[in-house]
This record gives sequence, structure tokens and C-alpha cells, in this order.
Amino acid sequence: MRGSPQPQRSQDHSLRACWCDECTPEQVDLVRTSFDAMWPIRRDLADLCYNRFVELAPDARQMFGGDTEKQRKKVLDMITALVASLDERPMFQSLIAISGHKHAILGVQPSHFVAMGEALMWSFERQFGASFTPELRESWHTLYATAQNEMLRATGRHSSF
Repeated sequence: MRGSPQPQRSQDHSLRACWCDECTPEQVDLVRTSFDAMWPIRRDLADLCYNRFVELAPDARQMFGGDTEKQRKKVLDMITALVASLDERPMFQSLIAISGHKHAILGVQPSHFVAMGEALMWSFERQFGASFTPELRESWHTLYATAQNEMLRATGRHSSF
């Protein structure tokens, strides 16, 4: 995470190919804008999110191994990949297939995805305070829930966040 450049994305924010069919254009804009604002504090956000996740799902700690720094980086990498792939359905589908397969091998359960979603929203609330509006929360929730459901579908499991 240290020294990582902010990912570049196309200036064309058209939703024609957006993988998040449930997201409105306004929600996608809110996610992108908040992601840009999050970039300078990404390490703190990843720390908050991972710590909260293992509080909510303590059994997950042993599933993912002892390298917590690596796990925190993976949380940030996944958030970055989701946002970066908004206009790239094939990239998203590849990301979900690979990640879903890895999570299935590790024994990740639907409840772990729910806990991660809750941890992510909790972390955003802590980092952004009053600027984490209900509209922004709903935008991130929709994005995460869509990705979660696609990943669970790819692994043959189902849940709802």
C-alpha cells in the first residue's frame, strides 16, 4: 500500500457496460468521488475494515492466515478493483471468478461476506463521519452487495447483505 499510485481510470463515466446493474449513474459517481477522497487515507480505512471484520467474524482470522498486513492490503486491493472495474464487465467477471474460487478453497462462508460488508460500511462511517451520507452509504452498499452476490453465485452459494 505504501507508495502505491492512485489507480487511473477513464474519464468516460458512461454506465453502458457497468457491471453493477443495480447502481444508478448517481450512485456510481458517489462511489467514485468517495473513492478518490478515500485514497489518501486508504491504509487507515483498510486497518479499520479488517479489524472490524475479524471482530464480527473471529473464525475468519485463522482462515486467512497470520499475516494481517497482507490481509489488510487485500481488502484495499479488492475495493480498488471493484471501483476500477465499474465500466469493465469482463474485468469484473474475471475478478469475481478468481476471487470466488480462492475464497471457496479457503472455506469462506456467506456469513463472512456479510461480515465484510458490515465492516466496510462501519469503516466508511468512522473515516468519513457526517460526509458519509445516507445516499453515499446506499451507493457503497449497493455496489458491495452486487459484488458479494456475484461472488457467492460464482461459488455456488447465496446470501444477502
